Amino acid sequence: MVWYHNFDSAAEVNQFRWTGGYSGGNDPLAKGSGGNLVSWQSSGGAEGGAYLRLTYPQGSSSGRGNAYWWRPFNPLTGATNGRGADDPGANGSLARAAFNVSDGSSTTYAWSGTASNPGWYGSPADQAANPSKYQGNDFYLQIRVRRADTPGAPPDSSAYTNITGKSVWLTTTAATYTAQELVTYGQSVGAGDVPGVKSRHLVYVGQNFAPLGGSQPNETSAVSNWTLNWRYSGGWDTLLYHVTPGTNGGTGSNRTRVEVWAQHDPALFPAEAGTYTKIWDTTYSQSYTLGSNSVGAPLIPGWNGLILAIYHNGSAFSTGSFNFDYDQVIFSKSAIPAPTR
Repeated sequence: MVWYHNFDSAAEVNQFRWTGGYSGGNDPLAKGSGGNLVSWQSSGGAEGGAYLRLTYPQGSSSGRGNAYWWRPFNPLTGATNGRGADDPGANGSLARAAFNVSDGSSTTYAWSGTASNPGWYGSPADQAANPSKYQGNDFYLQIRVRRADTPGAPPDSSAYTNITGKSVWLTTTAATYTAQELVTYGQSVGAGDVPGVKSRHLVYVGQNFAPLGGSQPNETSAVSNWTLNWRYSGGWDTLLYHVTPGTNGGTGSNRTRVEVWAQHDPALFPAEAGTYTKIWDTTYSQSYTLGSNSVGAPLIPGWNGLILAIYHNGSAFSTGSFNFDYDQVIFSKSAIPAPTR
């Protein structure tokens, strides 16, 4: 295990809150527009404890969807991870970094340029070319999610049609939108979401805004949730992602592989306790956003950041406010067992 969050402390939420348009972005005091919609809840989590809640208000309330929980892949010091204890760091094999956030700072946005090792994961070839910036090749992310509300698809806005929202979002610290972003759908027109129906698990890729399962370059899908149709239960479901990065635009054995396993809430589905169902296994040619952002922080091939969000392009839902809840986030270099309760 490299790091984890159970959100036992409000600081685990505050330390990684980021709000678009608020100074440098980091918003630990929830002063930015929409910052209050990324909140710590003291009870009711996956095992009864605290959890992270992101709320999307009904109508056109200010700040809807523009604040996230955004964390680098690095293991961090106890003084800067919100937990008060150093991250495991893969049994101490990875150095803990200090993630010094303050009100309005650009700590996240500048991370890939200021950290001595900004925690990238990429192909062996990319690691060999730039060894001081990478911490591994493939990685696993396990997260418990609760999507109890069913508001249906986002309505069209003046700027967008066929809107797809974002929930779990693998990207970088230098930019939220990248060619390599792997975005688990929030509410979506393309997924056929309608009020009262639980959403299907789908992922799209930023290089073409198209979903996994046949729409990516040189894609081979061994398992596709377009066929399996795994849907959220409304309880504390668990998702396990495994990403094996390939080279930039790599073909053949240099392609990127994405696997996802899922488990419905064992409290609602006891037969699924301790077991996973594989819902995605696909390999394709991944392009990466390169260069640098506006503060000079570089982007290199791979991934180094996680965003938990409730982003829906500012759509004004008329069906009521809704929440995406998150708990027990684990980032690791090895597989993570399914929860038993």
